[in-house]
Amino acid sequence: MSQSQSGAPREAKSFYVKTFGCQMNVADSERMMSLLAEKGMTPAKAASEADLILINGCTVREKAVHKAVSQLGVYHHETKGSKKPPIIGIGGCVGQLEKQALFKRAPYLDFVFGTDTIDNLPEIVSRVENGERHIVYAEFDKSMDYSTETKVLGAKAQAFVNIMKGCDKYCTYCIVPFTRGKEKSRTIDEVLNDMARLVATGVREITLLGQNVNSFGKGNPNTKDRTPRELQNRIGKVGPREGEENFPMLLRAIDSDPRLAKLRWIRFTSSHPLDFSDELIECYAPVAGSARAEQLGLQVGGVSKLAPQLHLPVQSGSNAVLQKMGRHHKIEGYFEQMDRLREICPDVGLSTDLIVGFPTETDEDFQQTLKLLDRVQYDNIYAFAYSPRPGTRAAKLKDDVPNSVKNERLNTLLKHQLAIAEKRYASRIGKEMEILVEGLARHQNMVDAPDAGKSAGPTGQKKDYPAGSRVWTGHTPCGRVCNFVSDSPRSLMGRFVRVKITASTSLSLTGELIHDPFEAERSGEILQEMSAPISSEIVG
Repeated sequence: MSQSQSGAPREAKSFYVKTFGCQMNVADSERMMSLLAEKGMTPAKAASEADLILINGCTVREKAVHKAVSQLGVYHHETKGSKKPPIIGIGGCVGQLEKQALFKRAPYLDFVFGTDTIDNLPEIVSRVENGERHIVYAEFDKSMDYSTETKVLGAKAQAFVNIMKGCDKYCTYCIVPFTRGKEKSRTIDEVLNDMARLVATGVREITLLGQNVNSFGKGNPNTKDRTPRELQNRIGKVGPREGEENFPMLLRAIDSDPRLAKLRWIRFTSSHPLDFSDELIECYAPVAGSARAEQLGLQVGGVSKLAPQLHLPVQSGSNAVLQKMGRHHKIEGYFEQMDRLREICPDVGLSTDLIVGFPTETDEDFQQTLKLLDRVQYDNIYAFAYSPRPGTRAAKLKDDVPNSVKNERLNTLLKHQLAIAEKRYASRIGKEMEILVEGLARHQNMVDAPDAGKSAGPTGQKKDYPAGSRVWTGHTPCGRVCNFVSDSPRSLMGRFVRVKITASTSLSLTGELIHDPFEAERSGEILQEMSAPISSEIVG
């Protein structure tokens, strides 16, 4: 066993994980924690209490890389000189991209691992415990098959399930193909078996993950002759070829699997407009046989478990910029897709990704992006100023939009969207919605204010709440954050509750609890109480 500078053994008995980036990274961190728990380690409440600290980093933008590397320095400084310095490792897309270079920036770092070597984590930790340092595990899995089993730590009502990995689109600005590799998909049967196992443990909401889930199924034969057999949109045939599995096929297989009867909602991310098929849009339709389905002239109804939410990155409202980005779709086609989706699912919650200040972007190009917001009416956007990523085609272009202009455009875009979101969120006031409670709201000041028991709503009006009330939070079916108050001393985490939306801001909804989950529990409708691990922190 290796020794620290003070002579104390470096055996790792507890761990702490800090996560930067997307939901794929969150799912990867969950896998890391599960693997370490299987090794006999326990989660620590804080990094300062851990024997092993892991950073799961993101590289999609330069700022994200700086955050991850800076956090390394923070942890090193906090633990420097301690009797038992922790083992420190960094993984995810940062590890995959930077590899050995990270040791030059952080010589105190013990190991680096990549996106395809997470399952080697227990072995890597053991090697460090036995005296090795500056270990790099960052090779891509070169096989064409993709098989895995979802791992979660503890009992949960929600889970992320990877259905594919990698991306073949190679947008000119994007580093993902270089950090996640080529597209590979699990088979539908394997995904269904994986989900059935999770549902049997109490999972009721599953988010299907992939860099481009719309292209799921390429190379996997449709051995069970599932439908739809081929996909198309306005540009023609898209996605996997006829005779292969595809994403709408998976969604419909989930809906019809009796083992998944207790699964309430399916969500998915992320998508690409090029592969966003008509058949996928129809999955959002009302169920077969309903009056609404007949009114829309749909021969096949929608997927009943599919939540009315979609995150479809568009990146820009300008065709000229889209072309330089290598997106291979035009904004007019994107509008047609959104119009059709809203026609069959009017209450769908929409979000997107946008980049401002891409090389050659003019003021007119930027105005087209503002018009895009007005046209589509998103509930939420994720917007960023362009930063070149090494190795991408766009990095070879002259970064000719000054940073001051990028920041000005970004602030203008975000301000413009906030005004739209405020109206979108307000339109849901008065509606009743079911939400899955994810935990206590971060800010409990709604009930812990100095004038105890009163809550100041968005309008400034105050409402009395019983002493001991707590603010809980969750997401609506359309994906919006909703907070509500309950005076019950019991935990609502992992339970489905019904609320009436009473107020809104441009970022969240406030609801009033109108359904007693404990009364429903006695009727066999609700889950057992769930607990969540406290060893992981998610950023960005």
